[in-house]
Amino acid sequence: MFDLNSGWESIDSKTEEKNVGIARFIRPKVFDFCPISCGSCNQAIATVEDVNMMKKEKVCEQCYEIFFYANKEKWDKGWRPKLKSKDN
Repeated sequence: MFDLNSGWESIDSKTEEKNVGIARFIRPKVFDFCPISCGSCNQAIATVEDVNMMKKEKVCEQCYEIFFYANKEKWDKGWRPKLKSKDN
């Protein structure tokens, strides 16, 4: 097995590459990724709308509409809803 996190070589100021056997991998040097679950309700990110909202406000679309939008001032000060777990 090979390590894809090391051995990258710069192509230009924005891009780098790594060759592994006959495969060539190219990636941006700086990239933005989206977590796979909502930071508030812990549900999986499933739609394009969820991805866009995660990038903007770090919550899924449903949490944004139900909790964030109605409580923006409290949210900005650190408030988060207390959600019941499925075990309760």
